[in-house]
Amino acid sequence: MKKTFLTSFTILSILLSTTSCDSNDGLVAVDKTVIEPTNLPATAKTFTETYFPSPVYKSTVKLNTPSLNGTIYDVSLANGFEIDFDANGNWTEIDGGNQAIPTALIPEKINAYVAANYPGLFIVQIENEKTKYDVELSNDIDLVFTTQGDFVRIDHDGDNHNEVVVNPTTLPLAATTLISTHFPNATIRLVEKQNKPDANGSVYDVSLSNNFEIDFDVNGNWTEIDGGSKAIPVALIPAKINTYVTTTYPGLFITSIDNEKTYTEVELSNDTDLIFDTLGNFLRIDK
Repeated sequence: MKKTFLTSFTILSILLSTTSCDSNDGLVAVDKTVIEPTNLPATAKTFTETYFPSPVYKSTVKLNTPSLNGTIYDVSLANGFEIDFDANGNWTEIDGGNQAIPTALIPEKINAYVAANYPGLFIVQIENEKTKYDVELSNDIDLVFTTQGDFVRIDHDGDNHNEVVVNPTTLPLAATTLISTHFPNATIRLVEKQNKPDANGSVYDVSLSNNFEIDFDVNGNWTEIDGGSKAIPVALIPAKINTYVTTTYPGLFITSIDNEKTYTEVELSNDTDLIFDTLGNFLRIDK
C-alpha cells in the first residue's frame, strides 16, 4: 500500500512539473483553470459570437492571476484564432495566426495607418497594453501605437514585455533638456522604460510627435537617435563624425546615430552605414 502511494505521488509530481513548464503571458500552467465556454463573461461570449459566428471552442482557460495587460480568460477557437479577455470580458489581445483580424475590431486610426502605409498587408495580431497598442502585420513587422491610435514606431526587438510605458515627467532632467533644446516644436508622444538596460545602456525609449525616436541611459544621456528619413540635428553629432560625413558624402546627411559604447554607428540618408571609433575616427562602412 505504501509503495502504491509513493508511486502515485511520484507520477503526480512529474505531471505537475511538466505542466509548470508550459507558460502563457508569463504565467505557468498550474496558475490556470480550464473552464467551459458558458462560464465566460457575457461580454466575452457576445464578442466571440458576433465576430466569429457559430464559434467552435477549442479551449477556454481562466488565469488565477491577471497577466500584465489584464488578461484573465484565454480562448482558443477551432478556426485558429486566439482571443484574450479581461475580468469584465473586454478583449486584451486577438491573435489570428496568419489570418487577418476583422477590420471592425481594429481602432479606426490604426487601420487607416496600416492601409495607407502597408498596402497589401493586414493585421494578424493586436494587443491592447492599456498604455499602447502593439500590432503585428502579415509580413511579421511589429508596430506600436498610442492609445489614441497614433503611430509611434516600428518595434524592432519585438519584446513587448521588457518595457513599460511611463509618464514623461519621470525622464531624467538631462533627457528632457536635450529634447526641449534640440526639438523645441515636438511633443513627447510616448516614453517606454526598459526593465533592464539594453547592450548600449538604453533605459528610456522616447517617441516624439515629429517621428524622432531617442533612447537615453539611466542618467539621461542619449544612446541612440533615429530621425527616420529626417536629418539628425548637427549639434547632436560628434564634430569629427559630422566633418567626415560632410566632406566624404556631400549632399547626404545622418538620419540615425547609435552610441554603442565601444564605437559609434551612423546611417546616412542613402542607407549607407558607417562605423566610427569612440573618438570619432572613421573605421569602415558597415556592409
